[in-house]
Amino acid sequence: MRKKFFLYTILFTSFSILNSCQDDLDLKSESVITSDSFWKTEDDAKAGVNGMYYNFRNVSQQNYYLLGGARSAEITSGVQSPLNLANYYNNNLTPQNIDVDWSGLYTVIHQANLILKYVPIISFSPTTQNEQKRYLAQAYSMRALAYFIMARSWGGVPIVTTPTENTNQGEYIIPRNTVAEVFTFIKSDIELAISNFPDANLNRTQLSLASVYALKSEVNLWTAKQLAGGTPDLTTALTAINAIPAGPALLSNFKDVFSFNNKGNNEILFAIRYSLADVPSSVSDNWNSFMFVGPSDFAPLTAATAITTFGTLGGGAGNAGISRVQPDITRFNFSNTDTRKSATYLTLMNGATPVVTGLVKYNGTVDGTTRRFVSDIIIYRWADILLMKAEIKNALNQDPSTEMNLVIQRADPTASFINGSKADNDDAILRERLHELAFEGKAWWDLVRFYKTANITSMAGKKILFPISQNTLNYNPKITPNP
Repeated sequence: MRKKFFLYTILFTSFSILNSCQDDLDLKSESVITSDSFWKTEDDAKAGVNGMYYNFRNVSQQNYYLLGGARSAEITSGVQSPLNLANYYNNNLTPQNIDVDWSGLYTVIHQANLILKYVPIISFSPTTQNEQKRYLAQAYSMRALAYFIMARSWGGVPIVTTPTENTNQGEYIIPRNTVAEVFTFIKSDIELAISNFPDANLNRTQLSLASVYALKSEVNLWTAKQLAGGTPDLTTALTAINAIPAGPALLSNFKDVFSFNNKGNNEILFAIRYSLADVPSSVSDNWNSFMFVGPSDFAPLTAATAITTFGTLGGGAGNAGISRVQPDITRFNFSNTDTRKSATYLTLMNGATPVVTGLVKYNGTVDGTTRRFVSDIIIYRWADILLMKAEIKNALNQDPSTEMNLVIQRADPTASFINGSKADNDDAILRERLHELAFEGKAWWDLVRFYKTANITSMAGKKILFPISQNTLNYNPKITPNP
């Protein structure tokens, strides 16, 4: 038992350090040590799946927003030094200065590959065989999600389907697959996931049939628009959304979706769980700590004035609550009657002069006298699904009014959507996604999907794909850089 506990500890802690600092695909897996005594029992399988989610949480803690939102002009400079974050919102990324690469996501893929290799040969009891199928379905789902994030960010990436279990790292020095090949692989994994899920049970902090149908819809919406998939892919996307099992629904109050005391609420399909039990440091608290007001960010006003606006200010280890960046209030143009504005960010005013704007959408909770940024990172929620459905219907020349009005009127009962031309509807849908899904890691990919990156001033003359890090290019000479 003591030896088994030690192996579990290795499984979790080893993957926690395989983050974006590590050379890509240089995954010196601890499984070479543990495979003889691990992956033998149902508990091993469960531990392996938990390790996969732990890896995904580590890589998503900062990178999910850096890839999905930071380049979209949602953010601008804050009160304090922005570190290298300015390279994102100024769109000045290069292979030398980019600090997000694909190594962390390959660690997630590696763990999924281990599950897919070993879980099928573990003997499960007749009463737990459904769990065996669920573990396989989740591994296929997670692998598809990881590749989807990478393909949208970098284009074609190497497809790796076997775990790294030996010291011959040359085996993994492989070239990039084409983006079309990657999306064919993603779609295949999604179908394998759907066929393996034993039921429609909804686990809001793990992938389930509902969230995988959401993923299938988003993947096909992307390929319809970006890879010339057209009407067939749009039809597949709409069918997938309609196949999401009943259960998720809009909450009546927008702000309640993000309340720390209301985690796992009925609007959530899949979210990455954070808690006060996590170590209070930048390694565990979310990236949104950089967008909240810290203890010295309110000059020339007093702390009491800042606390009146924001509540307990940020504090603690890991730069928590330091305004390295802040929401760009000129980007959003919320109406005065839209309840999402005050539920998304607040601005500290010195008379008529704004001092600092702090994100309140993901502001965590107060632990004693310290604000901890441990809000869950939401990957899919029902409002996102409704807006995807509106986008798909509009692309298919169908009326998106029903879905649009459900989202709009939840935020502002006095507002309404009126069906217009396809181009006008697209503009309205994109604007609604900006307001509804602000700072949820969606805005950049939305701009790319709608071919609207030119709306961002800092994108003039810039490329849409992220640069591949110099570390990656140095390690793997078969990787061709992005322009």
